Amino acid sequence: MKLGFIGFGEVGYEISSGLVEQGLKEIYAYDIMQNHPEKGHIVKDKAEKAGVTLLDSGNDVVKKCDMILMVVPGAFALDTTKGLLDSVTPGKLLVDLSTSLPSVKRAENELISEKGGNFIDGALMASLSQAHYKVPILVSGANCQPFIDALVPYGMNIKQITEKPGDAIAVKFVRSIYMKGIAALGAEMLEAANVLGVDKLVIDSIGNTLDGKSFAFNNNYLVVASAWHGARQAHEMSDVMKMLEDIGVAPIMTQATEKRLEWFRDLDAHTYFNEKRPENWQDVAVLWDKVREEGK
Repeated sequence: MKLGFIGFGEVGYEISSGLVEQGLKEIYAYDIMQNHPEKGHIVKDKAEKAGVTLLDSGNDVVKKCDMILMVVPGAFALDTTKGLLDSVTPGKLLVDLSTSLPSVKRAENELISEKGGNFIDGALMASLSQAHYKVPILVSGANCQPFIDALVPYGMNIKQITEKPGDAIAVKFVRSIYMKGIAALGAEMLEAANVLGVDKLVIDSIGNTLDGKSFAFNNNYLVVASAWHGARQAHEMSDVMKMLEDIGVAPIMTQATEKRLEWFRDLDAHTYFNEKRPENWQDVAVLWDKVREEGK
């Protein structure tokens, strides 16, 4: 098997390094920065360290390799694919691991399928710095099995979820609402706590509330509570915003929280559920689905 990379940044380096260590011999790559007068040496040094051969163009990589992993920034994914189409022949397998939109992945699939190639939508579901080449990868598409069969024996962690391109990246994007959001929320909380000199007290208090309970339990409890107490909680966050402004902390996440709680308030769960508090978030979801459908 000849494996190729279009783009050779962190993703290409980590995955190829692990595969070479596991015995995969022929890996090729092209990165648009490899001939940059100032930064090109970074790409070349990484390729040499990983045991990867750099080629002169992305099309050269597609022509030479059986399976191609596209790991460019999401904003450039579609244009990159378009630039490779002349080299896509029947049987070629191209996997887009970028964080591009589901609609972009579907468009790529159509373009590559028209050339007789096979397209796979892939999404990295954990940090490369921790998992390296064994990072969990979700894939979706009509012909994922050859990709799985080729690389899982080398230790990669790949799981197909559907046959519809765009589904894998959609899972990652929805997950990112929480994972990136909680990081931003944590930073705002810690900044305020640090300014006020109460960081240890706040961290310990939140830990006492959340530690030792599952994510599913905490998420269910907090969402139902916000749906039930949206009016009170929205008012509280309005006061929190004023406090943050008083101490010079930008209430970016807190303002967004207030807006979401106002949204909960306006759902009027008390009336919908006849003053009987729902037990889980799926009950609440029925209400917000209803309101969204009525708004169409």
